This record gives sequence, structure tokens and C-alpha cells, in this order.
Amino acid sequence: MLKASRWRSTVYLLLAVLFVVGCTPSAPSATPPPTLRSDFRVAVVLNAEGTIRDGTFNESAYAGASQAGRDFGLEVAYRETVEDKDYPIAISAMIESGYNIIVTVGFQMQKDTVEAAINHPQLYFIGVDQFEAEAPANFVGVQFAEDQAGFLVGALAGMMTKTNVVGVVAGIEIPPVQRYVNGFVNGARYVNANVTALSAYTTSFADPAQGRDQADAMIAQNADVIFGAGGLTGSSAIVHAAAQGKYVIGVDQDEFRTTFAAGKDAERILSSAVKRVDTGVYTAIQNIIERKFSGGTLTLTAAVCGIGYAPFNSASGDVPQAVKNRLEAIWRALAGNTLQTGVGDGETPPEPLVGDALPPIADDAPRLTDCTRG
Repeated sequence: MLKASRWRSTVYLLLAVLFVVGCTPSAPSATPPPTLRSDFRVAVVLNAEGTIRDGTFNESAYAGASQAGRDFGLEVAYRETVEDKDYPIAISAMIESGYNIIVTVGFQMQKDTVEAAINHPQLYFIGVDQFEAEAPANFVGVQFAEDQAGFLVGALAGMMTKTNVVGVVAGIEIPPVQRYVNGFVNGARYVNANVTALSAYTTSFADPAQGRDQADAMIAQNADVIFGAGGLTGSSAIVHAAAQGKYVIGVDQDEFRTTFAAGKDAERILSSAVKRVDTGVYTAIQNIIERKFSGGTLTLTAAVCGIGYAPFNSASGDVPQAVKNRLEAIWRALAGNTLQTGVGDGETPPEPLVGDALPPIADDAPRLTDCTRG
């Protein structure tokens, strides 16, 4: 009996141990990393006058590529450059590293981008602010209606000025920048027949000193609203002007959140002329993923939510509701094609609005709230 009892005790002990071991919770398994598509890899090559944190053009392009990477499961990398001569080297390095969607940012890179597209017909190339009349089938240039963006913030400046003098500090005099400047001038005059709209081009998109000097020159002429449309040069101009108590307007992205970082003097930035470079890059990549890619030109306008203006943010209390309503009406008229900016060969500026009149708006014109992505 004793031996049997000991045997049964031993069996019960072993069963208990097994039960405890079997019921011990296992360590939680690590969340598997997202599965990346192996067929497409995206590389963004930035121009020498910006970075992925430049607050405007380059940063917006990288943001669009990054969003496409998250949405479609793509590996996304970037490469910054220092000089123009770096462009072909950087493009080649990304190709040799196995990237097959190459995004290059800026008109400066067009020649090298198109040449690479010709030499690598099996890859895709997306050129921001680039236009090639006889583009290879694997190249698309992403263009924007900068005249619409400039017109919108010009109208804002024309409504907000107290001195009837406004100004735009621009970058290098190239077609996209010219469209910004001419749009700004026409927009200001559209809402304010008495306004004087100053403009100044500079020799670089990355020269803070030039930006500050041009802002000072405009302030000396009594400008109280200044638009910066020239990369770091323009951003430096508006930071400088804001510190002197002037109203300012940013470009490309919402510079309240980028250049001003919602901090010092941020209440002086009325808005920003939003050119959705991120949407352009995203759309071009999406077309590749969905097998809808077409070489040539992809143009973004207000009608497709590619052009707009940023929220008023901390300056919202300074902007009368009538100004806000009128500005949205102008955007809707541009988007609905009942208002033209008057920028372009053979075009004439629209007749100025009289009194508090609004532009004609089509019944089916989109609203700003329709542009909800990103």
C-alpha cells in the first residue's frame, strides 16, 4: 500500500507540474513589420537648395512620397544634394541601389532626370516642376497652377492691407515663380483697385540675406503684407517681416507649422499659398502602382485640390469673416472655372470686384471642404 501510495503521489505531482506548465501564459509575439511590396521602391532626390525639413518645396515632395509608401507598402528613401553637379550622381546612386521609381524635385534637375529616363526605360521617373515637350514614356513632369495659388494670397493681401501696399519676395525668375508673382499681383488688384503690389526676384532659393534685404526694401515703401515665394530666401523674408510686426504669407506648405513652427511671431502669418507638391508626387506614384501611369505632364489645379491656401491659424482672429468668405468664394470660382487669373500669354487680368461683390460661382463648383486628403 505504501509503495502504491507513493506511486500515485508521484503521478499526481507530475500531472500538476504539466498542468501548470501548460497553463503558463506565453510571451506576446512581436507585431510583424509591415510587408513591403518588392516590385516598387521609391527614391526621392532633393535639389541642392532644400532638405526634407526645408518647410516648403522639398519637404512637401518627400511627404507625398512617404505617404504613398505608407499607403501602398513601399520602401521610400531620399538623398540630399549640395551642388547642381551632384544631381546625376545622386540619381545614378539610387538606380544602382535598386530603386525603380525615382522622384526628382525641382526644375534644376530636369535635364539629368530626362537623360536618366531615356537611359533606363524600365524605370519610372517623376520630375516635380519639370516639363519636357517630348517626354520619354517613363517620365512624367508634375506641374502646378501657381498663378492660382498666387492669385488667392494676393487677394488675401489686398483685403488685409491697411497701407494699400503689399509685396512678394520671390526666388529665381523661372516660370513657376513668375506664375506665383503675376498671380499675386493680379489677385491683389482684383479685390483692391487702389493697391500697389511690389515684387522682387532674387538670385537664389537659399539666400536668407537676400530675402531679408528685399523685405526691408518693401517695408521701406510702406508694405504691410509680404508674401515669400522663394524657398528659404522667401521664408527668411517673411520671418524678418513678421518680427517687425508686418503680416506675412507663406508658400507651398503651411509655413505656420513649418517655418514658424507655431512659435515666435506665428500670429503674423495670415496663411500660405498651398501648392500641393505632396499630392502631385503621391498621385504620380499611385498611378504607377495602379498601372495607370502615363508619361508626359500631370498638372494640378484648384479644381483637383492641387492648389489652395492654408488655415489662418493664430491670425484667424485678425481676419474678418467677410474676408474669409470672399477668399473661399474666389477659390471656388477658380476651381469651377468661372474666374481666370489673367496670367499667361495673351491673357488679361480680370476686372476688379466692385465694393463687397463676390465672383461668379458655378453651381457645381467644389468647396474647400471637398479637399480633405492630407
